[in-house]
Amino acid sequence: MYFALFMDLSGKKYPSKVLLFGEYTVIDGGSALAIPYPKYTGQWKSRESSDLAGFLSFVKSIEGVNIREVEKAINQNWIFESDIPQGYGLGSSGALSAAAYDSFFQKKELSTDMIKERLSEIESFFHGKSSGLDPLVSYLNAPVLYENGHCTSPANVKLPRDIYLFDSQMRRDTKYLVAYYKEQKNSDANFRSITKELSELNSLVIHALLESKETLFYDCFSAISRLQYDSFQKMIPGHIGKVWSEGLNCGKYYMKLSGAGGGGFFLFLGNPENIEKNKILAIS
Repeated sequence: MYFALFMDLSGKKYPSKVLLFGEYTVIDGGSALAIPYPKYTGQWKSRESSDLAGFLSFVKSIEGVNIREVEKAINQNWIFESDIPQGYGLGSSGALSAAAYDSFFQKKELSTDMIKERLSEIESFFHGKSSGLDPLVSYLNAPVLYENGHCTSPANVKLPRDIYLFDSQMRRDTKYLVAYYKEQKNSDANFRSITKELSELNSLVIHALLESKETLFYDCFSAISRLQYDSFQKMIPGHIGKVWSEGLNCGKYYMKLSGAGGGGFFLFLGNPENIEKNKILAIS
């Protein structure tokens, strides 16, 4: 069949995602690498009532949608049952957008880049403007590399064993932080220079990871950690900054943003022996 039925998709789970590298600079066309994170997922369910009528009505306006199937979902009170934390940078709206695309849209003969654009339109309901990267990772359930304006799914993303998520135990406001980044970039020449350096480091660290160049990977990660700590303080809550700076000083671990910062999860590379266990989550 051209379009999946509810019974075919009711058990399918759409994973959250982790943005490893590319935070902020991807806005300007820089490289980015994101991976699925199946610890948290979402899936369609049918209930007595649903709070998705507004979203599903918006989806009906997008090119390529099967309006009849969306109307069935509205009438059957579809909900998206998810344990993906909201405001944590794990792509909760991306997973829902991926599920909507998977259920209601024609996918024949579409390239990965075209799918990303369609997913971007769907997720714009939540953010006003979306790169489409988050829902693409969830839809493919595979790593996504964004580079030179195109998306591919690399097969050789092997993470080091000592990379973790650090839970800030607070939510964030992504829109506010992105607006701040854009304002700084437009008004501060020094900040523009810093973002250019960060973009170059992001590209280097991504290829070091994909090419298994371990020493270069750790060197680039530590350089990103230092640069972001020095120049992105607005995105680093005080209690996170304290742990971050201790890592920079002792050299036993390093931290960096994972997405917008400001809360949610941060990336942690190194030995977590002195970190509270409830704040450290394994990625791989």
